[in-house]
Amino acid sequence: MLSYRPTRPPLEVFRRVFDSPTSVKVCPFIRISIAYMLWEIWKGRNSSRYAGQVMRATEIMRHVTQWLRSTHSLVPNKTKRSRSVCEAFGLWGLHIIPTQTWTTVRSVRWTPPRAGQWKLNVDGASQGNPGSSGGGGILRDSTGCILFAFSNFYNMQTNTVAEAMAIRDGLFLCEEQNITNIVLESDSKVLVDMLRADSCPHWRLKNIWADIMRCRGRITTITHQFREGNQTADALAAHGVRSRRRTVFSFWQDMPLEARGAHRLERLGIPSLRIHCTPLPASPRQWRIAWRRSGVVTIGR
Repeated sequence: MLSYRPTRPPLEVFRRVFDSPTSVKVCPFIRISIAYMLWEIWKGRNSSRYAGQVMRATEIMRHVTQWLRSTHSLVPNKTKRSRSVCEAFGLWGLHIIPTQTWTTVRSVRWTPPRAGQWKLNVDGASQGNPGSSGGGGILRDSTGCILFAFSNFYNMQTNTVAEAMAIRDGLFLCEEQNITNIVLESDSKVLVDMLRADSCPHWRLKNIWADIMRCRGRITTITHQFREGNQTADALAAHGVRSRRRTVFSFWQDMPLEARGAHRLERLGIPSLRIHCTPLPASPRQWRIAWRRSGVVTIGR
């Protein structure tokens, strides 16, 4: 696998492309890469002219490098050709560092609470961070049955603020129905750590945090869940962004289609796969230690 660090603007990259040796330009992967650069510039130009968006060179290069990272693994004989590709892009100012990685595959699933408890799964979504944001959540019992679900629109917020607002809205609904003994589950590690420590260092969350602390006594357990195990709340948060309004659902049939499907899978206990690529440590001993600590299936590359 390769990691990419663009350091030059697109125009200078193109100047180096056309000044580079002919043998470098002939490589099919290089030719396709040049075409993709032009395509990203064309899309940026159209977004600037017709959608009123600012055309930024750094954003174009970020898209290009992400594409390079995802497509380079599909090139035949990539190990043999990595050096030539790295040298070619090095001529163009796209510093490419060949690195080895391992891929970890983890099975993630939603687990119901114990008898007598309620599990509140929440999630926030932001398009742009900050951007149009929403939140959603769902409260279920030990059998997976729904007591309520909700989605809401929060205007322009960041991901963390949207997630905190979703937690507050979920706890307010629990307060209205006098529900206690709640297991709060979120895929925001930042907010989970803050709630466990009963401390909020972010001044933007001051008022939201005060509302959450008022309902803190209703929460018995706070757990972190990966996004793959929080898909119903994720679908509800996305629905809040799209609908631009607040909705409370009392039955699963009333929820949006994506949330209904995710809820069915979670209630059946069907797992999702979480795939994560991390750089390989320098020494084999460090790699073995990291592999043992991960406790998951490892696929080497």
